[in-house]
Amino acid sequence: MNPRYRPRHRQHGFSLLEAIVALTIMATCLLALYAWLSTSTFALGRVGANSRALQDARVAMAALETVNPMMEPDGKRDLPPLEIRWKARPLTERRAGMSPAGGATPFDFRLYELDVEILRNGQLVRDFSLRKAGWEIARPRSLDDE
Repeated sequence: MNPRYRPRHRQHGFSLLEAIVALTIMATCLLALYAWLSTSTFALGRVGANSRALQDARVAMAALETVNPMMEPDGKRDLPPLEIRWKARPLTERRAGMSPAGGATPFDFRLYELDVEILRNGQLVRDFSLRKAGWEIARPRSLDDE
């Protein structure tokens, strides 16, 4: 029998070189997948923190609706687990209120800038500024006005 035409034995399994190449390709793919998952997990955490901070800011805005900076220039509100603190700075001079007809109203007004801090369990989660009008009764109405 001619050695060139001798039947070959069928090879069973992988050679060592094929196994090393397969493991290298698999390790490269797994590293890329791990990097993608890690980035996605960190991004999800940041999105969750931003969402909570935005929700906390909405709660603070609702709580500040009742604040009159002319009477309470600085203070805090406790809404567990949140604590809302503010300090007001006047932006305008005190002005007498005017009715649409041009007459004086019982109130004086002033515009304030409030610097607000929101703390969750004692840790600052958000701070912002907003403008708010303050008012005070300066000219009480008498019964003769009616």
